[in-house]
Amino acid sequence: PGSAFKPIIYAAALDKGYTAASVIIDSPVVYKDTERDFTWKPHNYKEKFFGPTLFREALVKSRNVVTIKILQDIGINYVIDYSRKLGITSEISQDLSIALGSSGVSLLEIVNSYSVFSNLGYFIEPVFITKIYDRYGNILEKSQTVRTKVIDMSTAYIMTNIMESVVKSGTGWRVKALK
Repeated sequence: PGSAFKPIIYAAALDKGYTAASVIIDSPVVYKDTERDFTWKPHNYKEKFFGPTLFREALVKSRNVVTIKILQDIGINYVIDYSRKLGITSEISQDLSIALGSSGVSLLEIVNSYSVFSNLGYFIEPVFITKIYDRYGNILEKSQTVRTKVIDMSTAYIMTNIMESVVKSGTGWRVKALK
């Protein structure tokens, strides 16, 4: 999913005590894996760093390093468990690269997780067939909406607000063409 996974991490961080006004330092980091003789130096787009960065701004501008630092602070397992509540069922790697969306997930899983934000914290089980009629117009079967409260309403509201800013003034600006 690439950066499309970031909102899940940010929502998890809100529930761990971060606020939209939390400040995280966007600065170079180096991770060494001596076991595999590997060094990882994650960077932002165009390899710039921006110093003290508001939580909100980090998501709006899709800052990789800030997201990695947030993930490291709140815990990889916490984010994986949190993503499960939002409807992600695919295998997720247990490493910091998930901050950059390194694990494969389906479009349906991302749509499900984002819908929790707009549904004020409720996961709504997707339904592909809502009604079945016979040839005379009688309803043979009708699906029932299954709603489950999975995150706090205030977290969902804040995430919806930040995601609106992603489109208005952030990396999602191209979506405005769709009106």
